[in-house]
Parts: sequence; structure tokens; C-alpha cells
Amino acid sequence: MESVYKRNTMRHWYVGCEKYDGKDYYLIFGQFFNRPGFYDGLKGHSSVVKSVTMNEKEEEYEIQTRNTLYHCSFDSLLFEQQDKSPYKLPEYERIKEKYWHPVDRSSLGKDDMLLVVADYGDYFFESLLYWNKDGSEGSYDGYPHLGMDVDTFLITEKYSNSQYGSSPDERIDIRYYVGGSGFTFYSLYTGGRKLWIENRGDTPLRIFGCGQRFQLKPGERVKALDRENMTEDRKLMG
Repeated sequence: MESVYKRNTMRHWYVGCEKYDGKDYYLIFGQFFNRPGFYDGLKGHSSVVKSVTMNEKEEEYEIQTRNTLYHCSFDSLLFEQQDKSPYKLPEYERIKEKYWHPVDRSSLGKDDMLLVVADYGDYFFESLLYWNKDGSEGSYDGYPHLGMDVDTFLITEKYSNSQYGSSPDERIDIRYYVGGSGFTFYSLYTGGRKLWIENRGDTPLRIFGCGQRFQLKPGERVKALDRENMTEDRKLMG
């Protein structure tokens, strides 16, 4: 089947910096598509960036690296990552204003928690949004645990937020197994909040273990857990 992407396309990308022997090297980080020798969706980075040209008609940056010319669409640029990079893309602020679509928080209340996931994220994870009792935005630690048979991803409130002093009804401890085209929860403490999950990626994700099984389509947001209807967390893991 013919690829829907141009030859040597990168999606969910940004130009980042790597230091080597005291020198900065700028590379494209993202997913490869229609790249000979690579499977579609492979995550990685390019060789060193040599030049960047805007193609307004095709709505993309054409980025020449040492070895390859890559097509990088405006709408799949990871603006949050690019903001942290010292590399300055041409007309970046204008492109960001038009093509950046941040997570919609308008419908989320103080008793809601939003887990943002995507196929391009490591372990399908992008971010976790919630608010503390004082109205400030919550902070968390997210990190993988590499197992012999299956990898897991763990999300907990930061230690500075008295994680280990929290009661079972207040603590945040979200854990899931990663495999295939999705993941399975095995711990789901949300600090008493309703849990929503939103898929920001390009492909559907299969999600299990929160009292239901469902396929989350790209761009879709669903309520995965309502604390009011919850009994014991372990009963919801099956």
C-alpha cells in the first residue's frame, strides 16, 4: 500500500540539541514515516540539521540534515518541546500561533483529572493535568519501570506534595502495563478526582483495567473513572 506520507516524513517532531565533546548539535527528534529502512512510526532522531526551509504551500518545514531532506508538517510540530529548545525555527511564533492546539482545559473542573496519551509519547504518556485543593496546578513524577516481561509506567504526585503522607483517598498513584497498541492499568488512585483520558496521537489506543475496556480514538476524550461510582480500586483493575 502506498504511504499517505511523503518520502522521508517526520511527524510529532521538534528540533532539539545534543551536546557532544563540548559542542552543540541540532537534530530532528520525532517519528519516521515512509523512510527507507525504517518502519512507520519509529521514534528516533535524524543526523545533524544543516538547513531549514519553509514551504508555506505544503504547510511544512523542509529540513536538510547531513544525509536526508525531511518533510516536517507545521501541524505535527511538538510546540511544547520546541519551546524548550535553543534552536529557532524560521517564523516560529507565527506558525505556533496558527497551528498549536493546546489541551482544552475549559471543561475540566477542580475535581477532574486528565491523563493525556498519544502513540508518539514514550510509553504512550504525554501529560497529567489536575489541580490541588488550593487551586494551584498539580505536579507529578512520571517514569518507566523496565520489567523482564513487560514494561510499566508510573505516575505519582511529587514527594514535595507530601506523597507519602497522603491518605489512600488523596494520594495519586497511577500505574499501567504497556503492550501492543495500548496499556492496562493496575493501580488507579486519583486523589478522589474523576479521571478523563484524551488521545492526542494519530492512532487508536486500546485501554483496559479501569472498570471497562475501550478503544480511544485520535482526538477523543472519555471519562474513564468516576470516583463517586468507585468502590475499591482493586475491583476496577480487572
